[in-house]
Amino acid sequence: MGAAPGRRLDGAVDPAARRRPRAGVAPGRGPVRLRGPRLEVGQPGVEARGMKTLRHGRPLRPGRVLQYAALAAVVLIADLPLLWILFTAVKPDEEIISYPPTFLPHTLTLDNFRTLFEISSFGTYLTNSLIVAAVSTLLVVGLGTCAAYALVRFRIPGLRWIGELSLFAYLVPPILVLVPVSQLVARFGLANNLAALVVIYTATLLPFALWTLRSYFHGLTVELEDAAMVDGCTRFGAFVRVVLPQSVPGLIATAVFAFNAAWSEYLFASTLMAEPDKLTLSPGLSLLMDQTSVYSWGVLMAAALIVVAPVLVLFVIVQKFLVGGIGQGAVK
Repeated sequence: MGAAPGRRLDGAVDPAARRRPRAGVAPGRGPVRLRGPRLEVGQPGVEARGMKTLRHGRPLRPGRVLQYAALAAVVLIADLPLLWILFTAVKPDEEIISYPPTFLPHTLTLDNFRTLFEISSFGTYLTNSLIVAAVSTLLVVGLGTCAAYALVRFRIPGLRWIGELSLFAYLVPPILVLVPVSQLVARFGLANNLAALVVIYTATLLPFALWTLRSYFHGLTVELEDAAMVDGCTRFGAFVRVVLPQSVPGLIATAVFAFNAAWSEYLFASTLMAEPDKLTLSPGLSLLMDQTSVYSWGVLMAAALIVVAPVLVLFVIVQKFLVGGIGQGAVK
């Protein structure tokens, strides 16, 4: 059994081992110094240079400047009609008909909105649209979610073809089914009834919701549902507690699309609703153009702004869920 290096058999330290140079130390010269600047932890210059690089990032090149300028021009052109509607709605009539026309209002007024509700039944149109769009959206999202989940998770012969063909039903132009739908509505006694619009909007929007949510459910992992059912959850419990929290972005996107489509629909609403108190916003706005004079552009722009505003506000509210809700609902 040999002794450790640098130590004699009697336990004393070998004097020669004390004189052996350590790694990186030259005999008689002290520590070896590397050429060039030394970078030490906590050196102020190094931290400042690193923070400067992270703060400023890549230099702004001329090509990138042109790209940003082109994007800004596209956004401005796309928003110009909306800005024109907004500014015209808050202008007095004298500024609207003045020549040359002005883009920005010199005097702000809300008289156009007041006149809109005084000379027409616009409040009734607004209420009808809110009821029809809200109920249709709830039905489309609820039925579409259950049907899409069944198509993805259940193995039933022929069920896959329903999902594949669902989008074709949505691609059928509404004008082709207007006459048979009108006959069905008259036969069931639903003419001039908002329930007819709810049923029609739900039937026409459900294929798109089914196709969208079916594609979304395909991307969800099955292991989380299996783990929940192993822990004692039923299939419905796993669907509510595991699948739905992960599907928030897809559900919100489908709801926004369904609400926008039901809110702005014109063909069925103008054909099936003949009584003025049953009209929604789109045919009501068309009727308003016939009731007002040619110079009442302020009133018309106020009505158009009310029609557009709820959809814009809804998108702004749910935008953070659409972008940041992808990772929500996962197991913590």
